[in-house]
Amino acid sequence: MTTLLIIDCQKDFHPGGSLAIPSANDDAARISSLIRSRGDTIDRIVATLDSHHKLHVAHPCFWTNGTTGEHPPPFTIISAKDVETGVWVPRGDVRFGPGRSPRPIFEDDDDCRDGTTTTTTTPSEEDFDVKSHCVEYARRLESRGRFQLTIWPEHCLIGSSGHGVVDCVLDAMNEWSRTTGGIVEWVHKGENLWTEMYSALRAEVPVGGETGFNRALMESTSKITILRDCASSVPGFEEAGKLFLEDMERAGVNVKTSDEI
Repeated sequence: MTTLLIIDCQKDFHPGGSLAIPSANDDAARISSLIRSRGDTIDRIVATLDSHHKLHVAHPCFWTNGTTGEHPPPFTIISAKDVETGVWVPRGDVRFGPGRSPRPIFEDDDDCRDGTTTTTTTPSEEDFDVKSHCVEYARRLESRGRFQLTIWPEHCLIGSSGHGVVDCVLDAMNEWSRTTGGIVEWVHKGENLWTEMYSALRAEVPVGGETGFNRALMESTSKITILRDCASSVPGFEEAGKLFLEDMERAGVNVKTSDEI
């Protein structure tokens, strides 16, 4: 079975969007061309959607400067020490609707280099401390040596136009569905406001529920090929994108262009 996994092909990441990547339209054109030209050989399409609430630990309105009261500008880096010392202060008035209590719990995390494990008891509304959570969250990000807590422009807000799939890819997927009888499988990620979820498989710091490892998705694929001409790095993170592809090749993953498959 051949599965095409499309990661976050959404309007906010394209020119005109709030977190635009200049070459994203070219990437999308190649994806849509691939679907149309090879649709009869694609058995399954899985598409992830970055899906955020306005209030999110990586959005400006979640934080204020402890001195000036201003929100951090996009691309500000907030360290665990910044939170501990009050340089940046998380808001403590986040509320959820009746019957909902998605308060986070840090899962035991083998990736933490200091071997820290934590409680599996969900904190009550009264016991939950936003600052303590954010300190631990930032610390766990830093312990991996890959990412720090980065403030992004508000993007892919649920229900907004920027959350939608870019038109040419959506049209190609709908055409594939109509002609093959296949149903596009949608995977939402990033809805938990207490952690960032760059990966389609797992939050950077799992805090319970849907942020844990998506074993079902992983186990439904086996021989993986990354199409390097169908994705581009966020401006300023090109080196991280290059290192990712190098890591994947070292791990035995095929890296090709869309016209090589």
